[in-house]
Amino acid sequence: MVMIATYIQELLATNNRVIIPNFGAFLVRATSKSKDAETLDKKLKDIYFSPFLKFNDELLEKYIIKKEGVTKEQASEKIKEFIDAVKKELDNEKPFEIKDFGKFIIDKQGKVQFITIANEKDEERSKEEKKTAPVKAEEPKTKKSTAQKTASPKTKKDDEKAKKADQEPPKETKKESVKKTRLQEFTPEKEEPAKPEAPKTGSYRKEKQPLNKSVIWTVAIGVPIAVLLIFALINIDKIEAIFNKDKSKTKATTEIAQEKKSTSKEEKVAKTEEASKKQTADKKATVDTDKKTTTAAKQETKSAAPAQKKYYIIAGSFKNENYAERFLEDLKKQGYNAEKLGERNGMHAVSYNSFSDKRKALAEYRFLTQEKNLKAWILYY
Repeated sequence: MVMIATYIQELLATNNRVIIPNFGAFLVRATSKSKDAETLDKKLKDIYFSPFLKFNDELLEKYIIKKEGVTKEQASEKIKEFIDAVKKELDNEKPFEIKDFGKFIIDKQGKVQFITIANEKDEERSKEEKKTAPVKAEEPKTKKSTAQKTASPKTKKDDEKAKKADQEPPKETKKESVKKTRLQEFTPEKEEPAKPEAPKTGSYRKEKQPLNKSVIWTVAIGVPIAVLLIFALINIDKIEAIFNKDKSKTKATTEIAQEKKSTSKEEKVAKTEEASKKQTADKKATVDTDKKTTTAAKQETKSAAPAQKKYYIIAGSFKNENYAERFLEDLKKQGYNAEKLGERNGMHAVSYNSFSDKRKALAEYRFLTQEKNLKAWILYY
């Protein structure tokens, strides 16, 4: 138990990812400045735990085999014992502590989290700083001026003079001044005499009045109309002759058009008959060809049916095909209808399940990602 915790720490010193199979993974943040360091102390602040990365990359198993000289099955059993011990403590609502490294806890959402010693110390410091933050002192009350304290005491003569001044009535001059000020406020302004208007120095010529536009328009339109009417009355005979000529021309054109229509109808009837004969012949030929094509198509469909594309819910993608096959076996053991896709761009993808219906694929994807908290994506292939 303790040894596996030490193995994880030793691996994190030289690796930025250590996966505990079927439980989670310790990761160093990609933005960390100390991600290239070779000691765990420098990486402690930037290490976090992801409960979603659970597949077995065999890094921890191989390290246990190397250190203890055990078989692969024995190494996997030791990892399972470590996971069971962690879960037992967390089920009892207790943290699982690893000395000089950190502790596993369950957050408010029920997810497994890991807090390193460095991050725990930072949290404690921030809490202490908040508690020991200085409170702003209240401003002292204003003291009385020293002038009031050091003022000289009044004498009896001064008191008597003040009493007499209070008993004496106010003088009339004050009242008069107040009245004058009020009168000044309400005195109306003096009206200035009206200035005599200057005599108009206009010329004796009368101003031109503007012409009415309506009169101009009536003259402009009415005069040419009147001229045309007069011309029409004078030349009535000529106009009638022109109209008669136009009527005769229209009659001739209508007769010619009717003759052309009759001839065209006869030609159309002959053409339609020929076209119907051709159509019957073509239909017979098409029926024969259709029969031939249908028989050929049936034979082709029987021989080879085209493969349908599917919606694959991808669980992981690997460069190494052996890793992909092992991951496939693990998923099948867990009860998934897993499949390994063909190689694409040098990668071997493995899916939890596949569907020909897009809605079913989306429903399964939501179930895996939201309820089971698994990482996955959809591939249409």
